[in-house]
Amino acid sequence: MLKLRETLVPRHSDTNKAAIKNAVDIVGLVGEYLQLRRAGSRYKGLCPFHDDRNPSMEVNPERQTFKCWSCGEGGDVFDFVQKIERVEFPEALRMLAERAGIVLESPSASAAARSGGPTKSDLAGVLAWAEKYFANGLKSSDAARAYLEERGLSAASVARHRLGFAPEERGRLSAEARKQGFTHDLLEQAGLIVRPEDSPGAVRERFRGRLIFPIHDERGRTIGFGGRILPEAERVASSMGNRVAKYLNSPETALFQKRRVLYAADLARTAGREAGWVAVVEGYTDVIAAHQVGLCNVVGTLGTAFGDDHVQTLRRLADRACLVFDGDTAGQTAAERALEVFLGHELDVRVLSLPSGLDPCDFLLNQGADAFRDLASKAVDPLAFILDRARVRFEFESIEGSRQAAEWILGIMSQVPSQSLQESKGLKVKMEKALDSLSRSLRVPIDPLKKRFNELHRAAAKPKSNRREPDGPPGSTPRIDSAHAVAAAPELFRAMDPVDRELLEIVVNQPDCVSRIVSRVPLVALRDDAARAILKASYDLFSEGERPCYESLVTRLEDPRPRALAAYLDHTGSGTHEEQPLDDDTASQGDWERRLELVLGRLAERERLVRLGDLRQALDEIDQQADPDAYRALELEYRRLLTQRAGTKKSRPDPTFRA
Repeated sequence: MLKLRETLVPRHSDTNKAAIKNAVDIVGLVGEYLQLRRAGSRYKGLCPFHDDRNPSMEVNPERQTFKCWSCGEGGDVFDFVQKIERVEFPEALRMLAERAGIVLESPSASAAARSGGPTKSDLAGVLAWAEKYFANGLKSSDAARAYLEERGLSAASVARHRLGFAPEERGRLSAEARKQGFTHDLLEQAGLIVRPEDSPGAVRERFRGRLIFPIHDERGRTIGFGGRILPEAERVASSMGNRVAKYLNSPETALFQKRRVLYAADLARTAGREAGWVAVVEGYTDVIAAHQVGLCNVVGTLGTAFGDDHVQTLRRLADRACLVFDGDTAGQTAAERALEVFLGHELDVRVLSLPSGLDPCDFLLNQGADAFRDLASKAVDPLAFILDRARVRFEFESIEGSRQAAEWILGIMSQVPSQSLQESKGLKVKMEKALDSLSRSLRVPIDPLKKRFNELHRAAAKPKSNRREPDGPPGSTPRIDSAHAVAAAPELFRAMDPVDRELLEIVVNQPDCVSRIVSRVPLVALRDDAARAILKASYDLFSEGERPCYESLVTRLEDPRPRALAAYLDHTGSGTHEEQPLDDDTASQGDWERRLELVLGRLAERERLVRLGDLRQALDEIDQQADPDAYRALELEYRRLLTQRAGTKKSRPDPTFRA
């Protein structure tokens, strides 16, 4: 086996490796991923490989090595790239060789890896080409350029952020890509094309007739795209009864995971470090407008809620973050959710609630950077924001309202790390003041509030594995399952919806199929909690560049129910359950491809029926005379869904529907 492996993996001379190590400065390399500060003859920063609260990553420029004295990770430039990019050695070698401008003597790593799918370098190559293709499309679109001009975005900003336009013409991107030697499989893996469920042999471009915002990683490499439909095209589609998403992002790929990316982080890095803070807004044009007026320490989210990975990215940009939210209800709710995440990390956070109806892009272009900085200087700390929000959400005068308010506020405050409270006197004072203010606002003695806070804080500080499985020894690896979960697994599987059951069996036994469904099956499409947990773990592994096989999958599942279910499916495999698959003939032939297409078609049909039910209920509840436009839009969408093709079966009209 070892000899076979050596024939498959390209061999590179020690001379090449040494040349790359000599050409790549490890301080500069690591500094592209995290903030480094000089500490004598070495550099220190927060380790990106664990939730570091004190700088424990040390970089030694003399030895060209890195070492985390907390989690133990360490090595040279090759080790760092392998760990931070989640790639194997051949791909890390290729990436560093490109960075150093060194031509490798042996065959390309991507050629060797092609049997297992495209490498990150392959994906980066086709996405870089696509960015240029879209940029040329913008030159040919008067409507797209007119929209940018209407929004006040300059030609310099368009060039700086590398904006583009996806032509409306079908098949054009695919044809141009073929001329460059890019296959359909590579285009699909990069998220540039999709294969329709009802015509697997056909392909269509994901982005057509949309303004394109290229999305880059912190090193400036293209990893995905965001597409905005032009207002006029949106109006035309609406008038025809078609609902079109205003914004459309690339799907999750080995390079692009929305929860880890902040728009323009590559351009905001220097300005953020110089200013000591970064502002986080929501829209692409908000970010571009900020940079255009000279406020370059601004980044944006990509239509996803804040998560732990966003915090890690922000910590690499600056020591303080100003979260900018709209003043409406949706914006304030988003702020509440974000603070629950941010309070659990070592990052100085401020919250800026814009007046309702105030558009950040227009404000920045009309008022300028100084006016925005003035607003940001008045941003409040999270604890003050939480108290203000509680006054709006709960009735402080009632006993039940005050109890609910106290529990909600204390629950959020308990997310502050214990180490932070121990080491920061200022934070301790803030917490005391917050508790005192809460006591006075609720007219509740402070001692019971402190006691409850301490209870919640201790519970929040416990490791997740201990909270979920307290019967295991402290510090031990979580057990695969409990006896009860193992015994219940067959019954759990049989009780599932048949479509969920079929998809889950395919995912566990054929992990390579995850690449085909990650952009087609959202987690909410499954009805069973355990099934969703398994699918989510599979998606997470795939997005990190790992094969979601059973061995990797089971380590990601903390809850014993989905772990036991995955173990049951892996043990029994295909065709041994009492239940028959959705198609007996194809299952008996072991035709996983056919089974997958069948289950995807049934999922699409199930989603269509759910949507029809929601629309029917909305039509019954709306007053046609009072709001005829809204009623007509719902009616058109209802009729469209009634007549569309789901999989290979045409839907029958609903005889009970009345216009």
